[in-house]
Amino acid sequence: MSSSPLSCTVRRTESTTDLLTVLNDDDPDFESYLLASWSPGPPAEEDIVLPALAALLIEPLTLRKPRTGHTPSRRLTWHCSIRSSGALSDDQWFELTWKVLDATGIEPDGDPDACRWVALRNTADRLDLVATVIRQDGRWARLHNDQRWARFACEDFARDRGLTPQH
Repeated sequence: MSSSPLSCTVRRTESTTDLLTVLNDDDPDFESYLLASWSPGPPAEEDIVLPALAALLIEPLTLRKPRTGHTPSRRLTWHCSIRSSGALSDDQWFELTWKVLDATGIEPDGDPDACRWVALRNTADRLDLVATVIRQDGRWARLHNDQRWARFACEDFARDRGLTPQH
């Protein structure tokens, strides 16, 4: 049986800073970098400053309590890890990023109040999308079946680009 050329996993976690730290340390032989982010996102920097990046990502969470009177629940950091069995260019990873963000509801096309997110390259064969599940307008993102939609987006991308499964 052959495997898909792109595999995708979606999880939730409590600490954005801890997640970014773990992801940044994944492959010491690969120079981690920020591929893309929400707009207007963090300024492009040569080095990723993890605490500052995490603070920008979770800013909508800190705004939610004064607006709603509720303390945000735990596990508000969304993480989608996509692994490729073949080499993809940054342009291909960038295109795939937008497909997954739109399909999952993290940033639907044309939504100015969508969630804040970043796309990180931490290894040669993987892309990590990290987002908060609270939108910039303070509402929850609609993430029903986000794992399924992310996988569908990866499958569609692989099929449209003629990526072949590895045996």
